[in-house]
Amino acid sequence: MNEIDLFLEKKVKNLIDSFSYCFKVRITIFSVDLQEKLAVGFYPTCSYCKLIREELGYKNHCLQQDRKMSLRSLNSHVPLSYVCHAGLVDSVFPIKPDETAVIGYAMIGQFRTQNAIPAAILRAWEKNGFDPAVLKTAFAEQVFFGQEALENMLNLFSMLCDFIVSKGYIRLRRFDIIEEILRWVESHISKPILFSEVADYLGYSQSTILNVLKKRLNMNFKQLCILKKIERFETVAADNPTLSIEEAALKVGYSDVSYFSRLYKKVRSTTPSAFVKSIRNNPTPSLVSQRNI
Repeated sequence: MNEIDLFLEKKVKNLIDSFSYCFKVRITIFSVDLQEKLAVGFYPTCSYCKLIREELGYKNHCLQQDRKMSLRSLNSHVPLSYVCHAGLVDSVFPIKPDETAVIGYAMIGQFRTQNAIPAAILRAWEKNGFDPAVLKTAFAEQVFFGQEALENMLNLFSMLCDFIVSKGYIRLRRFDIIEEILRWVESHISKPILFSEVADYLGYSQSTILNVLKKRLNMNFKQLCILKKIERFETVAADNPTLSIEEAALKVGYSDVSYFSRLYKKVRSTTPSAFVKSIRNNPTPSLVSQRNI
């Protein structure tokens, strides 16, 4: 699969962060398939939502509702606002560079327009044996908007989204095959990495991947995985100097420290223990030059 990601310029992220800070709202950018791509703003998922999702087990229900309302917003010419099943308000804005293409959604929310938790949620909470005061306190902590304030805030955010899209500050970025391979390997660095799995996931033949790696990086897939695991080992060891070599190696998928040490020496022309000693003696060591595996 040729992976597509959303790209937001830093100065625009700062602008959205400022909006989030001023209005005390959470803003998230989602891809077309409703996968969270960019968490922007100063406010993480609120404590009230965490209680509903984690303690009551409503996470999938929340996600389904977000998807449903996002799809419905495609047919709307204005931002779509709705009260979720837990009693908080969310608003969704389709990101459309033109009249036909939708590249994602901007969602702003987790604020109150009412003072009471929905009765069904409160009953479910008490039925599970939880203290209702805990849920009520978390609910009351969310910012409250009256109708006029809500309309003005959403109008301002709508104009902000229109400006960002019209200037091309948010757009799709298509990764080439090397970037896709590296991203997959680095996201699976702590596990055994099978060549067949990455080929199947990315939708390329194994021969295509091998040819690209040979031409662009002058190495095969196994060599690439070993190198990336060694680089991650060095990062882990540098960030956690009290870890043993065995513990750091295990974090990158090597349970046999002797085998890992042999690989490390082949790539770096030194031993893992020598590297660890260097970072303990020097907070900012320079790594030994890379060699071909």
